[in-house]
Amino acid sequence: MVDDGRDESTTADAVEADPASSGLAITDADRRRMQLLAAVPVGFALAAYAGQIFFAALIARAPLALLSLNATDPILLGVAHQAPLWAFMTIGVIRLFITDPFLYRLGYDYGPNAKAYLAAELGPRNRIIRTMDWLERWFPRVGWLLLFAIPGYPMCLLSGIARMRQLPFVVVNLAGTVTRLALVWWVADLFSGPLGSVIDFINRYSIPFTIVMFVLVAIQTARNQHRASTAERARLEHEDESASTLRSEADPEVS
Repeated sequence: MVDDGRDESTTADAVEADPASSGLAITDADRRRMQLLAAVPVGFALAAYAGQIFFAALIARAPLALLSLNATDPILLGVAHQAPLWAFMTIGVIRLFITDPFLYRLGYDYGPNAKAYLAAELGPRNRIIRTMDWLERWFPRVGWLLLFAIPGYPMCLLSGIARMRQLPFVVVNLAGTVTRLALVWWVADLFSGPLGSVIDFINRYSIPFTIVMFVLVAIQTARNQHRASTAERARLEHEDESASTLRSEADPEVS
């Protein structure tokens, strides 16, 4: 249920970024500041996990609390059916936008090192990182349009790396977020009958659904941790090889 460019699935285990990946040195002070800037997006990513697990328990009883945890499209559709428009739009905009200035500033201040840091934090095969790899090819041509259409984690970081001006970033981002929420509300209203039936069914069997979601999230988390640990081992092996090469070049007598 965690999806699209605003994928907030992550691991709680953090590893340091590899400065060599971008060719720029990262000081300890830089690393600490990057961790502070990334703390809010990562924290809300963990909250999204909680929302995913307790989706069935909250969708009928506390839809706005669910929205404050997780604002992916399936949950937005369910909450739009349950909540008044003003509350859905207000909480939805806050929840979707609150992480974006931190990601923008992370990219703006640290450029490619910010992506390297998140790749280490989330794992190089995380959907956010893979999405960024794809979006980087198109951003120079249609970056503003992409930010409006998918103002999620990857686009906000890329906007900072590309040094988009702050005011246009905020305006385009918020316009895209409001448009997305309005579209979701319209779809939820259009299919209110089927949505109501689905929500009633999920609410009736909320305990089995919660157990299933817990298992799925646990599997997803384990896979992410495995990918992150594999990437870290590869990074350490690469550093050892580079260090050995440098020593060999410095001392030709070393075999």
